[in-house]
Amino acid sequence: MPSIVIEKEPIVEIEVFSEKEERIEIYRGMQIEMPYTKPEHGRILLELSYKINNWIKKESGFGYIYGGEAGIKFSEIQKYSFDLAWSDTLLEKDKIPSVSLPLMIEIISDGNLLESTMIKVEDYLSFGAKEVWLVFPKRKIIQVYYPNNTSKIFKAEDTITPGEWIKGFSLKVNDIF
Repeated sequence: MPSIVIEKEPIVEIEVFSEKEERIEIYRGMQIEMPYTKPEHGRILLELSYKINNWIKKESGFGYIYGGEAGIKFSEIQKYSFDLAWSDTLLEKDKIPSVSLPLMIEIISDGNLLESTMIKVEDYLSFGAKEVWLVFPKRKIIQVYYPNNTSKIFKAEDTITPGEWIKGFSLKVNDIF
């Protein structure tokens, strides 16, 4: 096997070099190391992204989707990565948001703890989300949380139709499972 010779130092354009630090979220001051996701998580993330983006680009929808463990920072003690989010406005490309986007989506994996997940849901809603979707791949359901402290479970045979703030979008739950 030939050896690799590096004549110059590689150009590195990342802010944090520690892999561990990139997977830390801060829940009201408590640091939690997040596990890496598994293939099913990634498949569902891409399917949801496709459904929302297809609506935006081909079905007279509007807005922008963001995802792939993007960051959101409400304060020094409230820093999260989110799986997917939708906004009706374009975010600044080099600035981490400090408020929730209207639709925040989390795909629940084996390593997610109920207590920290519910803190995240509360914070998303407190900082402006109109809906928070928790996607449960093993159960094939999506639980939608609303700012009025209610939630609704959508099963595989159901269709989610959010409010007027994202008028025209709907999702058949079984389309992502």
